[in-house]
Amino acid sequence: MKKEALLSEKVSIITGGASGIGLATALVFAREGARVIIADINFEAGRAAAKQCNEISNLGHTYVETDVLDKTSVLKLTDTVLEESMRIDILINCAGGFSQGRETVDIPEEEWDYIIDLNLKSAFLCCQAVIPSMKNQRYGRIVNLSSDSGRSAITLSASHYAAAKAAILGFTRHLARELGPYNIYVNAVAPGTTLTERIEKVRSEEFKKMAAGFSPLGRLAEVGEQAEAILFLASDRASYITGATLDVSGGRIMF
Repeated sequence: MKKEALLSEKVSIITGGASGIGLATALVFAREGARVIIADINFEAGRAAAKQCNEISNLGHTYVETDVLDKTSVLKLTDTVLEESMRIDILINCAGGFSQGRETVDIPEEEWDYIIDLNLKSAFLCCQAVIPSMKNQRYGRIVNLSSDSGRSAITLSASHYAAAKAAILGFTRHLARELGPYNIYVNAVAPGTTLTERIEKVRSEEFKKMAAGFSPLGRLAEVGEQAEAILFLASDRASYITGATLDVSGGRIMF
């Protein structure tokens, strides 16, 4: 018996979908029957990601060049998707990150503002842009990417990143309460250290070994494992879950 696609005919926007967890999520969504729109500022990587999705399922997956820190750019994204597909069913806010670990006293003010905007304001702008159409259709699934940095201070990152990712959790809970009556579910995933291309490049083997030791499983996450968790929350299998945070950290965080 053929397995039923979990996201058949769903229209999904994935910010930061050109690389890392965002790309892995895009590929999983393409496998599960969704039409994927990659929203990313990286033109070449974004186009390549859409091509990869279409190699999995020829459903008209596309890339829309988007600056998630610019409201005009975000509105252009949603207008383009609505013009082409008439609906937006799923928003995955994967855009984010930080440049390097710093002690708080060493963080320049402009870097603080940028990291907060990249990880928090971007989710706000994208949610704000999709909510009207989701309300009208009385259906929507939003998954925001937090981090174990926003869940506990054991993580070695930086205070601006941790603050933004903690704020994502409060934002997620508030939106879930606000939008529940419209059949719009809002949840968060909090990944532990994950073997993205960036982590492979910028982190030493010593760091990766140390980070793996924080997990009872003794290893770091693969990007596909984060994508499968996001898939679950974006699908109708999570039919009574909203306002929740799913820790995908190999037991590193236990609440």
